[in-house]
Amino acid sequence: MSKKRIEWIDVAKAVGIVAVVFGHAMTRHGTMFHFLYWWHMPIFFIMGGFFLKPIVNNDWMGFFKKRILPLLISYLICGSFLILLSHFIRGESWSYTIFYFARLLYGGRTLNHYLSVFWYINVYLLALVFTSIVITYVKNREAQIIVAFSSLIISTSYKHIYFLSYKYVPWDLDVAFIAMFFMIFGYLYFHKIQQLVKDLWVIIPATMLTVWLFWMQHMDRFNFALFLKSKIIHASYHHIAISRVSYVTFIPIIVCLVVFSASYYFCKFMPQFIIKPVQLLGQQTLGIMFLHKAVIDIIDEAGYNGAIMETVLAVLISFALSLLYGFIKQRFKNSQIRRSAS
Repeated sequence: MSKKRIEWIDVAKAVGIVAVVFGHAMTRHGTMFHFLYWWHMPIFFIMGGFFLKPIVNNDWMGFFKKRILPLLISYLICGSFLILLSHFIRGESWSYTIFYFARLLYGGRTLNHYLSVFWYINVYLLALVFTSIVITYVKNREAQIIVAFSSLIISTSYKHIYFLSYKYVPWDLDVAFIAMFFMIFGYLYFHKIQQLVKDLWVIIPATMLTVWLFWMQHMDRFNFALFLKSKIIHASYHHIAISRVSYVTFIPIIVCLVVFSASYYFCKFMPQFIIKPVQLLGQQTLGIMFLHKAVIDIIDEAGYNGAIMETVLAVLISFALSLLYGFIKQRFKNSQIRRSAS
């Protein structure tokens, strides 16, 4: 018997993926652009920790087959498809295209154009593995918190690191330790978050703080930037540099909590005929994450401009393609089951 999905989590995923698409569609990098980047990637890492469990009996092979392999296969299939699509639409040479397949394996910041968001899957998979190792072998809750903060402090303590004299680290490995902090937070505090989203004594002040931070950023009295892929992180107040770690620790979590609560109350007060389409959108975030940047670039090349229109088109087209991919995948899986049964 399948477990009942928690509606507000799917809605929060939908809000998060729309924020990701809108951020990539924006051409003016002002206050809203920075605000979206404070939280639209951390929210997925936090939710990635919600349902994680320690590995039982060291069954890492089972964990790999269930949690890692499906994402890895989707990464390679979608990546290969987009590389070939880019070759024909952008008119790239075969030598460039063939080399791009090697870049797909290396991942991280080497990926651009249609595949520029694929770094997220690299980091998400690594964070899944790192977090699972921590919660499996570090039994003490306080020790897990120490590991999470240590990974965040170390990974934000430098601006750049080279890998064998190469300027990019495979799969954005160093960023995965920042993601692990958020994932461990989601794992440890999921049940508390479920309580806090309903508590207006917490949510109203958190919302007011979020609005105040947004306004201060707009007025240039406060400046916080969190671009995880490129690992550009800086924070200042009245142009005085301040601790990046403290801002990375609190601001994304506060904003994500507001988004979670808004999603909860959306599900509480809206009718089901409105909730269900949004929930379905949230269930297709991976496909939209893979495909939306290619759709945006193709729309740009076709001469259409406007972040809102590009966001709507990119979300709808990516959503439809994601559903189609899921349908084909399920048909293939069913045919294999029938073949093995006969």
